[in-house]
Amino acid sequence: MKDFYNILEISRDASPEEIKKAYRKKALAYHPDRNPNNSDAEAKFKEVSEAYEILSDENKRKIYDQYGAEGLKGFPGGGAAGGGPGFSSMEEALRTFMGAFGGGMGSGGGESIFESFFGGGGGFETEAREKRGTSKKLSLSLTFEEAARGCEKEVFLNTYGSCEACKGLGAKSHKGIQTCPTCQGRGQILQSRGFFSMSSTCPACHGEGKKIIDSCSECRGSGRIKSKRKVKIKIPAGVDNGMRLKMTGYGDAGAQGSPAGDLYVYIEVATHPAFVRDGDDVSLELPITFTEAALGCKKEIPTPLGGVCKITLPEGTQSGKVFRVKNKGLPNVHGQGHGDMLVHIRVETPVKLSEKQKELLHALEKLDTSQNHPECKSFFEKIKSFFSN
Repeated sequence: MKDFYNILEISRDASPEEIKKAYRKKALAYHPDRNPNNSDAEAKFKEVSEAYEILSDENKRKIYDQYGAEGLKGFPGGGAAGGGPGFSSMEEALRTFMGAFGGGMGSGGGESIFESFFGGGGGFETEAREKRGTSKKLSLSLTFEEAARGCEKEVFLNTYGSCEACKGLGAKSHKGIQTCPTCQGRGQILQSRGFFSMSSTCPACHGEGKKIIDSCSECRGSGRIKSKRKVKIKIPAGVDNGMRLKMTGYGDAGAQGSPAGDLYVYIEVATHPAFVRDGDDVSLELPITFTEAALGCKKEIPTPLGGVCKITLPEGTQSGKVFRVKNKGLPNVHGQGHGDMLVHIRVETPVKLSEKQKELLHALEKLDTSQNHPECKSFFEKIKSFFSN
């Protein structure tokens, strides 16, 4: 059995203001525009909207408090409350959402509260939402260099585009569209059930409120035609593997001139043979000779954005030492500077020595003292107790 108070996380004596405040918070969190293609969030959005629909109505709340959800069966607007599936469509939940936020434009003619939260006007109109085009997604493979520097890619998409013949109208002209005579343009019809009246989607126009009586010959009334479309995708510098780019309006066109869906681009970045990425930082392993490590040296090393930078290795540089080169990593994808480059030193032991080289190394060995090898000295001091015992 559903507990609408628990769903909104409020007490049973919560005031109407507290109920509305709790619903607004949860509805914004689960709204489908913030959670595209997320069925769990959609179910939660319907659930909290149903809870608010009951508890915000004084009469429904009294019946619910006295008899529970079972008492609301058959009550106008409460038919889904008796442990059933909740709101049957997103249309009902969005209507509740719009009511809770006031809907429409502010008195000063500025942006609506929906625009201020989600950055787009009109996206919450029920009719447009129901007919909005399907969003598309694709995976885009990039080289390490393309991701680091940014690039532009061209892809071909099979989408439904707006019909050019009727400009997405679906009819040959505006005269070819008439108000639905069954529901008088409301998109819903009222049916009497004893003392109660219930609304349902108009079967004649399927909730559209209008009917096409003279269809466009090209799209046959849908307002859109399937086509192959070339799309240019601008990849910002610094994108990483697994990131997703959203291109608003690049999905399928909506039916009969409704808004198009979006295109979601999932980024796949290939690995690099030398650089290893960690956020905006990159690591590079630099092999040096035994002599370079002992005497110190200067090195020119490549950077992930091209070009080289110089680093100075001091005398006695040990294998495994890491040098940080500031701001030579990757650009932040949000434009917040650059990461660093971490240079990991690996001292390479010489191989295939000539007799002369071996002779010189033996001579050097005779000159070695414990001061030349502090780590070896420290190691043997740490374990000498084992030998003494």
